[in-house]
Amino acid sequence: MSLSNFSIKSLAVKIACFSLTFLAFQSINAQEGPNLTDAQGKRHGEWKVNFPGSTQTKFEGTFNHGKETGKFKFFKKGYEKHPSAIMNFDTGSDSIAVKYYTQKGDVISEGMMLNKKRAGKWTTYHNQSDQIMMTEYYKNDVLNGLQTTYFKNGKLGEKTNYVNGIKDGSSQIYADNGQLLQDLNYENGELDGHQTYYKPDGSLVAEGDYKNGRRIEDQN
Repeated sequence: MSLSNFSIKSLAVKIACFSLTFLAFQSINAQEGPNLTDAQGKRHGEWKVNFPGSTQTKFEGTFNHGKETGKFKFFKKGYEKHPSAIMNFDTGSDSIAVKYYTQKGDVISEGMMLNKKRAGKWTTYHNQSDQIMMTEYYKNDVLNGLQTTYFKNGKLGEKTNYVNGIKDGSSQIYADNGQLLQDLNYENGELDGHQTYYKPDGSLVAEGDYKNGRRIEDQN
């Protein structure tokens, strides 16, 4: 697999999971069927909501006076054999343990949310495999910390540090045979410092020093 195809695949999985998150919380905001509310009109007890005009379950879970509690299952329209997402709401805090699934029941990714935003470590897996494809860290739904991607053979593909969703710090990119291809440094999303590029056989292609995204010798 080429590095560009590998990166595109990783991005596609992230977009798919983000879409599932949005749809899941949109589902919770829906209300229909014989589900109960308390005296203040807040959802209470077990709820099961179907897709409009359908007998297929959209989501099911339990509310405690308007607050989600315990396990919630979310389904994709047209697929009811296995939930597309399972979220476990902690009754004592605003944290949620989340897992996204394929329609065959394989885990796509998993991690924690705080106030319904990604927080801490998230792990994404290769298709139809328990092999890790990516680990990354979030704060308030924004990348903060080391993002690490792996080829399906287990070899490291990329290791890049992020601050507030922007590349900041060191970044290394590897071929699927383990050979380092790029050894980079970023500041606020731009190349900054010494950069080195290699061929797949390990021979040097180029190197140079950068400031604000430009080679230093090119700034005059």
